[in-house]
Amino acid sequence: MSRWGVGLVIVLLSCVPILLSHATSPDLLRDTDTQVLLDTIRQRQAPLSWFGGDWPLENHFYRPVSTLFFELDNALYGSNAAGYGWTNALLCVASVVLLFWLWRELADDVPVATLGAIMFALWHTSFAGKLSMLVFFMSFGAWILAFLPGRRLWPAIAAFLVLYYLSFEVAGFRALEGRMIAWLPGRTASVMTVFALLSMAGYARYERLSASRVARPEPTPLDPPATKGTVVRAGVARTAWGWLLLSLVGLVLALGSYEQAVMLPAALFGVAVSLRLQRYQVRWGLQALFWGLLVGYLALRSQIVPTEASGYQLQQFRSGPGVWQSVMHYIFPAFKDLYSLAMTLDLGPLQFMSWGPWGSLLFAGSNLAAYGQVLNRRLVLGLTGFALSLVTFLPMAWLKPFDHYDYWPMAMRSLFVSALVMAAGGTLVSAASRPAMQAPARPDPAPGSLPRR
Repeated sequence: MSRWGVGLVIVLLSCVPILLSHATSPDLLRDTDTQVLLDTIRQRQAPLSWFGGDWPLENHFYRPVSTLFFELDNALYGSNAAGYGWTNALLCVASVVLLFWLWRELADDVPVATLGAIMFALWHTSFAGKLSMLVFFMSFGAWILAFLPGRRLWPAIAAFLVLYYLSFEVAGFRALEGRMIAWLPGRTASVMTVFALLSMAGYARYERLSASRVARPEPTPLDPPATKGTVVRAGVARTAWGWLLLSLVGLVLALGSYEQAVMLPAALFGVAVSLRLQRYQVRWGLQALFWGLLVGYLALRSQIVPTEASGYQLQQFRSGPGVWQSVMHYIFPAFKDLYSLAMTLDLGPLQFMSWGPWGSLLFAGSNLAAYGQVLNRRLVLGLTGFALSLVTFLPMAWLKPFDHYDYWPMAMRSLFVSALVMAAGGTLVSAASRPAMQAPARPDPAPGSLPRR
């Protein structure tokens, strides 16, 4: 079995807890939104009609594709809640596996891709919290290491700060189990994520199979200047256009699943940028296809769904500090702590008699240290995961927060966390290593050497 096959097996094993935690309680069908949704579906009994109008809750959303998954469950399981729970869990498993494929195409690194997918799978369970505590205690182990004899102080402190911040990222931004596994309307986000990941992975594979790549030659003094920056021509595989078609189909289906998918063309552009940073000569003109489909979707939506905001939408829209705090949660998680600290500066130096302000400053310092290590050790992959998580979350910041809004962004964040784990490992090894010993000065002339004139 290849290394990628082993990685896939490990990722599938990490999905077992998701399947074991699938919801079976009859309460799954008693949620108000779920009851209205299923009652409307059963009354209409016309699955394809959802492509021509509002979705069952009639709050001005165009979601025919995700509605079809409810239609399918209703046809297969009727009022058996366990069947609906299985579908929710299987959608989450499909998201994890497709995420592994995406990172395989984008990173081409088995440990990074496997770790990223496993991390996303763990965020569906309570085990992520336990792992976070383990990393937290490891960070204080690095702090103790800083003061052991013969160890370097600053590398050990850097390891402490990076691990301290990593414990926050490992826990995950949101608890996904409740909204994605045990709440049926949350599947609108998971259905969209499945097709979004399919689109991104298909596009990445298309470029990797068909795009030219600038080789990174090993320079030697004998190399003529003309050999530097050689372009390696990739033979266009016969199936390459099929992967692009798959990407376009995934984009269309994602747009028909959930409104957050309007950020998918921007995410596909991010995939292209990441591949370009890896020296692939991507075809920028293809981006017009993705954005053109988005424009077509918006035009179609305006003709099918009422353009004015529904009562539900008006309840969910928000503005003010909460929006920017949500955005900064992805950019600089310590921002909220520092903002709260700034609001209490009028208390003067006495506030520093408690742990709270020091904890905020420590968390901010760990943010900076972690980002610095990722930029130094895993620049491209770290930036890719970081940027994609922010881009995919942006439109949801103007809505009152729900955990399923973070589902697709957390999938993207897993690449950043994977790069952070790799960087933390390198930092910890550097901290644990003893300083290099200086060789003793060699006497000149060396003993026994021939006399010089």
